Amino acid sequence: MPAMLALLFLLALGLSFHAAAHVNNPYIVFEGRAGTLPVQVVIRQPDVVPGLAEITVQVLQGRPDRVQVLPLHWRTDRSGAPSPDDARPIPGETNRYAGELWLMTRGAHGIEVRVDAPGGGTVLVPVNSESHARKPMPSWLGWILGGLCAALALGVVAIAIAAARESTLPPETAPRRPRLMAAGISGAVALGLVLMATAGFGAWWRRVDDSHQRRMLYRQYTHEVVQQSEGDEDRLDLEITDPRRRDPAHQLVEDHGKKAHLFLVGEQAAGGIPAFAHLHPEESGNGRFTTTLPALPSGSYRVFTELAHAAGFTQTLTNRVALTGLRPAALDRDSAWAPAAPTPAPGAVSIGDGLSLQLETAALRAGEPAVLKARVRQADGSPAFLEPYLRMLGHAVFQRDDGAVFAHLHPAGSLSMAAARVFAAKLDGDAGARAADANCGDLEAVPPAEAAALGRSGEVRFPCVFPSAGRYFVWIQVRVEGQVRTAPFLVTVAE
Repeated sequence: MPAMLALLFLLALGLSFHAAAHVNNPYIVFEGRAGTLPVQVVIRQPDVVPGLAEITVQVLQGRPDRVQVLPLHWRTDRSGAPSPDDARPIPGETNRYAGELWLMTRGAHGIEVRVDAPGGGTVLVPVNSESHARKPMPSWLGWILGGLCAALALGVVAIAIAAARESTLPPETAPRRPRLMAAGISGAVALGLVLMATAGFGAWWRRVDDSHQRRMLYRQYTHEVVQQSEGDEDRLDLEITDPRRRDPAHQLVEDHGKKAHLFLVGEQAAGGIPAFAHLHPEESGNGRFTTTLPALPSGSYRVFTELAHAAGFTQTLTNRVALTGLRPAALDRDSAWAPAAPTPAPGAVSIGDGLSLQLETAALRAGEPAVLKARVRQADGSPAFLEPYLRMLGHAVFQRDDGAVFAHLHPAGSLSMAAARVFAAKLDGDAGARAADANCGDLEAVPPAEAAALGRSGEVRFPCVFPSAGRYFVWIQVRVEGQVRTAPFLVTVAE
């Protein structure tokens, strides 16, 4: 009986829907090369453990013979991995493949994609495997399972009564009073045992559920964010108080040369686009970071802090802070901000010094791959030269207007370059790490002539997936003439 109930409850859990992760955006997008072939990989991370990672691979050039996908846990190498799975061609699509992989354990994973074709090769895309959801059972399923359990319980009681009343009687012999009394006692005992088993299973289930919530569900680092003022400077102090930070696997590693990327987004935009800042707090020891604040308008701000860990796991901390009375201040050369702005008309946005930035997008739909394409032009219409900004041609950030979704994008997509480097170094040493850097768009990892040629185009692309419909604020950041420039936009994503 308890085993049957457990089976039914596990069935119910298996029917739960995917929940959003990574600040409500479960999609990881990579656009780069497998061998010499350009590919786009989109992975929908699972929201529970064990969970199913859904993978789509688009081979943008060539005619692949086969595409395979393989999960690699951060604690193992290829020798400890299962056999790769074949991704299946998607009907009606050219060179587009779909696959699914079960991620059975928590922690960082690398999804290795192999393209068998002339010039093909492998590429590894890091993902997180964490339980982000505790989904309630649908009411209709609860009624069905309750009915089945009640029928099963009644069946057990009925069998006990029938066995005591008639099991040893000759055919067509009516039971007498002693047997009827014994049947009633047997039925009562069976009912008591069923109720005790149900209560015992319920107690066990509550313990398992409590353990899952306390130990299995993803919990972001506990931390505090506070505005401080000293002399002529206003700063933001970030203190990570979570004890897990002392675990060697949780040690922070640099991503784009910084251990922390902190974003501030205003919560009040008066119908336009809110104020925005992209800052890089410096570590001062013992989990404390600090950064100078620009002259943002007073008000409430959402705080998003991106961290990458030594085991390849990444997380974005979320918080809120009220800022008041900020004074103009000089920021480090890689930090930048933009004041609140009215919604721009379609076309180019001025980014100062006669420069303009135009954002081009096709029709945007929730859950479908998209590309944000930025063109930067000088006053005469010629392409502006894009200089390396945090080792990339540019950065982009989007947030849904209600603050429920946030993502940070690069020319290679939304994957973490630091996590990709961790896995590549583990599997193939320093040479693998350098190759991963180059494949992720790190301009310091490619020949200077190639980096300069990319910058002269004045264009930068950001592959992405918007996870849900709605209005999204988008900020595009590039470095031109030695200065980081930020252009705000508003886009609408359809169902």
